[in-house]
Amino acid sequence: MPVCAEREAGAMEARKMQLDELVRELDELFSIHDWDEDPAMSRWVPRVYREIDHDYTKTFQADFCKRFNGLMLRSGDTVKEVYCAAFPSPEVLKKLLATTRGEALLFVHHPIDMEVSGVGFLPIPPNGLERLRTRGVSVYTCHAPMDCDDEIGTNASIVRAFGVQVERYFARYGNGFAGRIGSILPISFEELVKRGREIFRVDRAEIGGTKPTTITKVAIVAGGGDNPELLEEAELSGAQAFITGEWYTRTTPRDERGKEWAEANRTACRAYADASKMALLGFSHAATEYLVMKSQMADYFKRKGVQVTCLEQSDWWR
Repeated sequence: MPVCAEREAGAMEARKMQLDELVRELDELFSIHDWDEDPAMSRWVPRVYREIDHDYTKTFQADFCKRFNGLMLRSGDTVKEVYCAAFPSPEVLKKLLATTRGEALLFVHHPIDMEVSGVGFLPIPPNGLERLRTRGVSVYTCHAPMDCDDEIGTNASIVRAFGVQVERYFARYGNGFAGRIGSILPISFEELVKRGREIFRVDRAEIGGTKPTTITKVAIVAGGGDNPELLEEAELSGAQAFITGEWYTRTTPRDERGKEWAEANRTACRAYADASKMALLGFSHAATEYLVMKSQMADYFKRKGVQVTCLEQSDWWR
C-alpha cells in the first residue's frame, strides 16, 4: 500500500456515528470552547479567502468562524470513516475523494493548505469545498489546541517518539505553550538525526547550528520553529538540539510586504544558526505535524469503531 494512504482499521464493518456526537467528543478532548480564537488561523483563514474574494462565513460553521478550530464544514449527519492529515493539500483532497464512500470526516491540523517551500498559506478552493460537501465529507480542524495539548498533540507525539522527559514549556501560544524542553537518553548527533528521519519518515533533514558530540537535552516545536527568539529561549534553557519542522522561514508570499518579512526572518534565523552552539534540526513542517495523526489520532478514532485512513504527503517539503 502506498505510504500516502495508510488504512488503520480492520476488515470488520465500521460503526456509524452521529457527527454531532463525534464533534462533541473532539471538542471536549481538545477543550475547543476554552479557546476564544486560534492565534494564527484567526488571521490567516480570513486573509486567504479574502484574497480570492470568497465569503467563507457562508460555507463554514458559525462557531468555526469565531474560533477557527472545531467543525469547519458540515456535509452530513453521520460518520462511518475518518481521514487524518496535516494540511488539506490538493494531493490529500484528491486521494480522499478518490477513496471515500461518503459519510466521512476529514480531521486535519490546518484548516487551510500551506506551501512551505512556496507562497505559504492557501485556501481550499471553493470548488474543492463544494466537492467535499457533495461527497458527504465534513471537515474538523484542530490547530493551536492540538499544538498545546499534553496528551494527544503535535508536540506530545514527538515527545513520546523521542522519549523526552519534559522539564519545562516554552513558546507561549494562545492558552498554552507550543514548545517543550526536556532530557533524553544520551545520543550522538548522527543518531539523533537518523532517528528523526525514521520517526517522521522523511528522506532528509535540514541541519544548522553545530553538531554536539553527545545530546542529552532537546527542545521541541512541531511545525514552524522559525523564530530567532524561540531558538534563543531554547538554547538559554540548555537545549543542545532544537527539533522542529522548519527552523528558518522557507515561504515567500506573493505580496511585497510578505516577501520582505519572509526574507528578513529567513536571514535572522540563518544568522542565529551560524552563531549557535545548538544543533538545529528541521524534519519538515508537515511531517512533524502529521506524526500525531498516525501515532495518536488513528488509534483514537479506531477506538470509536470508525474506519480510519491517514493521508501522507508524497513531498513533505512542498
